Amino acid sequence: MKKILVFFGAAFLVLIAIAIVSIIFVAVKGSRLDKQSKQYADTAIVVIVSDWNKQELVKRASPELMPATKDDDLNKLFVLFRRLGGLKEYTGSQGGANISLTTQHGKVVSANYVAKAEFDAGMAQIKVTLIKHGDEWQILRFNVDSKVFLEQE
Repeated sequence: MKKILVFFGAAFLVLIAIAIVSIIFVAVKGSRLDKQSKQYADTAIVVIVSDWNKQELVKRASPELMPATKDDDLNKLFVLFRRLGGLKEYTGSQGGANISLTTQHGKVVSANYVAKAEFDAGMAQIKVTLIKHGDEWQILRFNVDSKVFLEQE
């Protein structure tokens, strides 16, 4: 009986050690992913919205985004976005990276950010979802919300 208790006690300690090492690994890796993805998101957002350059979005787009987006629809969106005018102030993004395991896609590294910016015509909220393919971050979704879009021309 004593040997069984010692065995289970040792196994339990090994499991706790593995859990602690895993938590530390995920925390360090997660922190690095957060830093990388935030830098990418902030840079991409500023480049795209500074002069509402559709091509800057397209060149950063993930393979999943472009087939789901018709060029004509993208042109219409950027006409709408240009109603905001020039970028006056960008306050940075808030969010973070996620690692998920799925049966369909395996390990998926993504990140979600929300940023606020002031334009000539008013404030806007920019939401961006990133996905990491290999070592490269790409834009999976890009949304701009503003009360300016509700106003009549």
